[in-house]
Amino acid sequence: MISMLSAAGAFLFVSQRYMETSIESHLASVARLHAQRIDEFMNFLTSELRLISSRTPLRKAVTDYVDRRDNAALDQINSILSDAKRSVSSFENLLLYGIDGKLITSISALSLESQQLDSGMRDKLLSNYQVTSTIIGAEGRRVIQVGGPMMDGNRAIGILVVLTSMEPLRAASSGSGGWVSEELIITEADAKGHDKAITPLRFAMAEDVPPLTLTQIKEQDKIKSDERNLLSGKDYRGVAVLASTQMLKNPAWTIMVKIDQDDAFRPIRDQRDLWLAMMLLVLVLVAIIGVWLSSYFTMPILGLAEVAVMIASGDFKRRMQHFSRDELGMLSYSVNRMADKLVDVSAELETQLRLQHERADRLNDQLIHANNELHWLSRTDSLTKLFNRRTLEETLENEWLRAIRTGHSLAAIMLDLDFFKSINDISGHASGDECLRRVGSVLKETVQRSGDFVARYGGEEFVILVIDANIEHACTFAERIRTRLAEEAIPHPSSDLAPVVTASMGITAMIPSNDRSPQELLDLADRALYLAKARGRNRIETVGPDQT
Repeated sequence: MISMLSAAGAFLFVSQRYMETSIESHLASVARLHAQRIDEFMNFLTSELRLISSRTPLRKAVTDYVDRRDNAALDQINSILSDAKRSVSSFENLLLYGIDGKLITSISALSLESQQLDSGMRDKLLSNYQVTSTIIGAEGRRVIQVGGPMMDGNRAIGILVVLTSMEPLRAASSGSGGWVSEELIITEADAKGHDKAITPLRFAMAEDVPPLTLTQIKEQDKIKSDERNLLSGKDYRGVAVLASTQMLKNPAWTIMVKIDQDDAFRPIRDQRDLWLAMMLLVLVLVAIIGVWLSSYFTMPILGLAEVAVMIASGDFKRRMQHFSRDELGMLSYSVNRMADKLVDVSAELETQLRLQHERADRLNDQLIHANNELHWLSRTDSLTKLFNRRTLEETLENEWLRAIRTGHSLAAIMLDLDFFKSINDISGHASGDECLRRVGSVLKETVQRSGDFVARYGGEEFVILVIDANIEHACTFAERIRTRLAEEAIPHPSSDLAPVVTASMGITAMIPSNDRSPQELLDLADRALYLAKARGRNRIETVGPDQT
């Protein structure tokens, strides 16, 4: 009898530790998953901001404005930043500050607190790219702020800051709920070092932080933490919870996933109640049997003890087969029933663990798919499905270095659609977009040779890199593009040249060397394109590397 009770107690203890391990694994996995999603989103924002601040026209315009207060330079800054804001849908505003922290320009309307950076934030942004959250507007709306220095060589010329909505962050941190009470909280340290919740919204929009949060409890004696990093304590509701945290470096945020202990340990509690009831029943039966103990009961008791030992060793298949119509029979029935309950609870725990593993696998697959899609979107133009200018620059740099090693020639064709602006002005932007899509399809179908590359350079301009080709080969290739474009017969009723879309092309080619740069290839192709447009359009012009 004592062995049976000990076995049940040991099973309860092992079950609780098993459940705690499962909960810890789940919470830590969810916290890491959301930390990875948020970190990737912040890297995306920082990468886009670096790309914007590296644009040569923008840096030149900022330098001109800082040095000479040139209003034309300020207009160019506003134009470039407006284009950059439109190119990234999640951007709400782009702001340019001077190195003294004073605002130079803003693409959207600003609240008064955004007119001047405090000295601490200014120094941080001048030293490196930083990600924080901030509150803007009279309504106190919280947004993500990413900022960093603009450099002209080794000279800091300004601070570029982007504000973006919290919605992508909340989307990236949604969908954790393995338990009914499971909740994700993201906190950020304020200027006084106190943690302030920035999501969910009911915390992010409130001035008064709830009197008790998990982040605050971590610093109190009420928290108990072991080497498994499973935290226990009371949350802002005063409810006992289990939690796991994950720290981010930039931004300095804490991601916390918590569940109610009552929700987590409900199966164990039900099992414990059953065990207590069974223990009470066993004690009563032992007292009765002790009074009437005789040799008649010896064998059944030994059989009952044997079953209890089997249960204690983890074998729940053995059951009592014979029942007398007395207390011993009741006890035997109860032991069998307890074993059945233990089997059911064990099966339920295994099922929950399996479901959590399956959920984690699905979330991981979704994350991999999202990463692949984000990588593709960062390299292609969303309208024409051709590679974008950023990918062109990377590819040109790689092909340039490869051509230096092999000694092969590299040709560039810069193509501009004739009178394209009139399509947008007369037929509307929808017609202009459809025209660009069809031109993109023509270029993609024509540029089929392995190694050759086509990208949308900007607006109605496209660039084709022809590998291991001289100017004559590139001209033949360009004529094939012109012929294919004529066959496509894309309507252009407002053209001064023909009723269909035509193109002017500039071609150059050179053998790359260490004393030249890839940008020279594009500059020469652009000069040739200028000649083609100046000499009547719908034609091909060439400029060699030795022409000035």
